[in-house]
Amino acid sequence: MLTHSNDALQAVKSLAFQRIPVAVTSTYKGLFFEEKVAPLKVGPDYIVFCAPKSPMCRTLRDKVFLHSQVLPESVRTDLHSIDSTCREITLTNFSYTGAYWRDRHEQRIEPPAPLQAALTIEKNTYRANLNNLSLHGAGLLVYFGDDERRDLALRMPVEVCFQLSAQSDFHILGTIACIRQMDYTLAQVGVRLEPTSNQASWLENYIAKRKIEILNELDHPAAHPDQILH
Repeated sequence: MLTHSNDALQAVKSLAFQRIPVAVTSTYKGLFFEEKVAPLKVGPDYIVFCAPKSPMCRTLRDKVFLHSQVLPESVRTDLHSIDSTCREITLTNFSYTGAYWRDRHEQRIEPPAPLQAALTIEKNTYRANLNNLSLHGAGLLVYFGDDERRDLALRMPVEVCFQLSAQSDFHILGTIACIRQMDYTLAQVGVRLEPTSNQASWLENYIAKRKIEILNELDHPAAHPDQILH
């Protein structure tokens, strides 16, 4: 598997010399954006591309990810600059991510603020924050405190409890999809949710409304001074 940074630079340069567009991806508050952009100029250690259209261009941060069917892996790059007048972006420091690109099947959103939640594992309930949500997935920051259990395993059955509004108290069954231990008392846990038909309908509506709110923030940045734009 290719991982050397020079390999990634040369691979993307090869596409640029052939004028082959590549897909640029980014996220903002969980929402996923993707657009194919055309190469414009190739330098010794940088490549200039057409800038993505608004609102995606406003979501670009220090790290930008590229992928193409003809690249062996997805590529991580640094955003050197954005020229809003010429509608160009300059990317540098190309390196392979070590993984093939996988399309996201469901849109993910972040709540306006981390929501208090609870994760129940084998009759033990732990405090958590719900950081992101999709129709069949949830990302949680789980506080284990002084509990000595550290035997979490993938596909272990769990129950997630959280409130999206005063009228929506969710208790959704699921399984552990990923675990990242932050320290002795704290872990990031991804859960694959198994909502009932009623829960799925409610979640779809909430995610759609939240998506509109996030897009509105990007379309009207002056109304959201906490947003960081280039």
